[in-house]
Amino acid sequence: MLFANKPTWVKLLITLGVAGVVLLLNPLSTKLYGIEAYAGLAPVVAAVSAAFLPPLWALTGAALPLILGMIGLSVFPGGNAGLTFLASSAGGYALAPLWFAGIGGLFLWLDREEEPKPGAYALGLVAAIVASNLTGTLWLVGVGGYDWNEVLRRGTLWMALGDLFRSVIAFSIFFFYHREIGRRAVWERRLRTHRRRMDERYELLDTIERGEVKPGEEDEVKEEEVERARRELKAREKDDLPPYVKL
Repeated sequence: MLFANKPTWVKLLITLGVAGVVLLLNPLSTKLYGIEAYAGLAPVVAAVSAAFLPPLWALTGAALPLILGMIGLSVFPGGNAGLTFLASSAGGYALAPLWFAGIGGLFLWLDREEEPKPGAYALGLVAAIVASNLTGTLWLVGVGGYDWNEVLRRGTLWMALGDLFRSVIAFSIFFFYHREIGRRAVWERRLRTHRRRMDERYELLDTIERGEVKPGEEDEVKEEEVERARRELKAREKDDLPPYVKL
């Protein structure tokens, strides 16, 4: 994840930025015909934030607009506000940004690879689509009293297709970053790490040549480590870096 290792204040600023964009997009949601459900672009922002922030930070960015809506600000889908909206039949789908923020990047976070895997992100988006539509459907049936067939035909089907479209947008943004920007950043970090290790081995060789460290003694470097350091140092002089650090 791009911002996983950034300072707390950086992640806080990004989280507040995500919350601000969600605040702007949530009221612009449109109501589906014949069913109490709203579709908008706020889940896209939540899904993208899940790709670059740890789950709790992304979840916080999606939860802040909901908290503000509960206390009376008109930031819920369709410009609604208050706990009464969440308690209505439309409240289930209003929680969609939470699912996309909390689950969308969960598999990326669990994978913890230096170079993010698109497959792990796609799996998280699919899980978020299922969770969002399951919650919205149960809310419409349980709270709104809609018939199952009506909900599945007019609500769940269209919302699932909309979520799929929104997920494609989020995945495209992630994939572009992964291919064009993120991979190069990963290689540059690896190159810096490689050079730092080479410097450490250079210092080690210098120490051995001065006789301050003798291979084979207790708590000293092993002879194979010395040979390895010499080989790497020779490769460095030829500027023959291993393939995994070439840009």
